[in-house]
Amino acid sequence: MSDPTLLCPRCSAGAEPGQEYCLDCGLRLPQGRTRPVERATAGLAARQPWAAGWLLPTVFGLVLAILGTGVAIAISSDGEAAEAVPTATGGSLTAPPSAPGPTAPEPPTGTAAGQPPPPPVALAPTPRNPRAISWPTGRRGWTIVLLSLPQNGGRTAARAKADDARKGGLRRVGILDSSRFASLHPGYYVVFQGVFESETEAASALQRARTVFPAAYQRAIVP
Repeated sequence: MSDPTLLCPRCSAGAEPGQEYCLDCGLRLPQGRTRPVERATAGLAARQPWAAGWLLPTVFGLVLAILGTGVAIAISSDGEAAEAVPTATGGSLTAPPSAPGPTAPEPPTGTAAGQPPPPPVALAPTPRNPRAISWPTGRRGWTIVLLSLPQNGGRTAARAKADDARKGGLRRVGILDSSRFASLHPGYYVVFQGVFESETEAASALQRARTVFPAAYQRAIVP
């Protein structure tokens, strides 16, 4: 019977002392040398001959896998040694002073803060255009005759024409009884505009009067 401590390194089959080749796989057996794992499992193989065919190669492969994993981890740990993180040295940088931001506009010098604004300037009232004026008693001067109407037509027609003159924007409009003035033909109601000191002054206002009454003319008034 073969010595259970002598096993084939390839197939773990038992071998006789001095046997040169394995009878199962044909491997040439080393003389006088056995694997350490063979001695540890020789008793199991002797007791359970069916386990020698698969258990020993499995245990041997597991041991080799564990050893290989340990070697790989050691190599990896040596190759991945953490490098020291370089630290920059030197003087610190100083940020330039920031530009001044925009400032709020100053309040106007004419009005102090918190004081109410000055009251608005009151405008001069527009002078009223009187409904009619009368020629000053005993006054000699010049005027602009807008229209002359016969007195037999009544004074109402003359008043209506005077109202038309005022609606057209003419000022200082009135009615004369031509019979009371030596420089006028008697028997008429004369619608006139203005009392002027001279013919030149009356002529300066004539153009404006003709925009409302195109036939207007200047005339001297003598009491």
